[in-house]
Amino acid sequence: MTKRVKRILWAVGITVGLLTIAALILYINFRQAIKSMTPVETFAVNDSVWCLKDRFVNAYIFKGEKNYLAVDAGISKRIINEEMTKLHIDPKKVTTILLTHSDGDHTGAAELFKNAAIYMHRDEEQMINGTTARNKFSKTKWKYGPYKLLDSNDTLTIDGLKIKILHTPGHTPGSSCYIIGTDYLVTGDNLIVVDGKYDHFTEMFNMDTRMQTESIKLLPAPGSFRYILTAHNGVAEISRLGSALK
Repeated sequence: MTKRVKRILWAVGITVGLLTIAALILYINFRQAIKSMTPVETFAVNDSVWCLKDRFVNAYIFKGEKNYLAVDAGISKRIINEEMTKLHIDPKKVTTILLTHSDGDHTGAAELFKNAAIYMHRDEEQMINGTTARNKFSKTKWKYGPYKLLDSNDTLTIDGLKIKILHTPGHTPGSSCYIIGTDYLVTGDNLIVVDGKYDHFTEMFNMDTRMQTESIKLLPAPGSFRYILTAHNGVAEISRLGSALK
């Protein structure tokens, strides 16, 4: 074996070793970030709103005049179906899904809701049509059928529920919160609530944390709502005393 070949092999070995170490560090950081999330177990927020737990994420169900509306859809079709069975809610009666964004832990069980129309912000479409990659390693592959696009500050009424979309880019380009009625702000991964105040989501999962930080400054103050429903940090019930995470 020549010296040149040995040098090449050493270089390749060092490169592979460094890449392996980098991948291991990334994996450890990812696992630690997941463990720091505090979704709550499935429960009834009240007699018209329910929280579903799927592994490390929460999705939410709202009762309309005739059917149900979901904000996000969790990860696993099996788990979400089991959790809805506990609540005695038929997935066939969910006729609307509002997506806060298109990450897999928010869309994975969407096909369970076979009768649901799916809505997302217009700027999120780039994340599912192959235009923009979520990270260096993959692009999201959309497999949940037709969807409808919303614009910033659009308002609509679905099955008697009044809804306003608030575009809060940063986690992804089309990430959004939803005001439902007057009492609820559903946030997805757009923020967490700390000591009664908004803060940005876990930085390693954001595409642009600086943008997200600026986005949430434009939201109505936490005290404007009775409940703030987050995807990974529980349910904050707001009172004059601040917020208490369930």
